[in-house]
Amino acid sequence: MMLWMRARRLWTLAAGGGLYLLAMTVLGDGGVVLPSLSAGSPPATPLALFLPLINCLVLLFCLGNRLLSAELTGVRSVWRYDLAMVSATAVLSVLLGYAMSELLGFGAAASTGRNLLFLCGLMLLARGFAGERGAGAVPVVWLILVTLFGYGDAFAPRPWTVVAMPPGDGLAWAASLLVFGAGLGMLARGGRSGPAYR
Repeated sequence: MMLWMRARRLWTLAAGGGLYLLAMTVLGDGGVVLPSLSAGSPPATPLALFLPLINCLVLLFCLGNRLLSAELTGVRSVWRYDLAMVSATAVLSVLLGYAMSELLGFGAAASTGRNLLFLCGLMLLARGFAGERGAGAVPVVWLILVTLFGYGDAFAPRPWTVVAMPPGDGLAWAASLLVFGAGLGMLARGGRSGPAYR
């Protein structure tokens, strides 16, 4: 396990988590005006919408650091450690988002954990089909599509966006859990990484 921890460079995950918490604290409910092609786009897009990218991309970096020869000949199933790492990050992000929302009154923070589930699931699916390089672009492109086309009349987010929906939206939670579960399944199967997983 120590070899896996060194290979995956878990210290970067801890650093990413610290940056995630710091950014959530500093940005709060702040927003920024972004270009949009939607007639009803909000006057300011919440910056918290982009926070899950920190943990998504750090997880992708950790998953991309492998010692193939050691993992191929090892007795233990490395993919189980990877599943535990991704799952623990997701659970902690959900709890942290709700805690920040309750303690500091940042309403936008409550949806960051759910959005991490969705974006991380997309990233893991893309990693399985397109490899490491393409996977990092998928959550970024999704957020760009949301900002450009994701809002309807009266600033209401469209349901397909998932990440722009209110924190308590049941359909957004269901979609996030479904996509995250599919991403975990792809990670367990190894996707295109094939022999790197046992």
